Amino acid sequence: MRDGISLTKAGHPTVVVVQGPFEEAARALAKALGLPQLRLYVYPQHTVGGSVAEEVDKGMKAASELARLIERP
Repeated sequence: MRDGISLTKAGHPTVVVVQGPFEEAARALAKALGLPQLRLYVYPQHTVGGSVAEEVDKGMKAASELARLIERP
């Protein structure tokens, strides 16, 4: 988080990748450090008992969303 905030403040396009359970803490830290608009990508967790097709679908959607965030100015 702090690296992402430092890079963003230095003018570098940044997306910070966080796991679902840490999203709230990541957003709170970004806000506390003066960067509430920090771009976060919250990646989906593996579903226990999920089918391979479901996991592949989640992965494809995740890749698309991450690429969209990276390309956004």
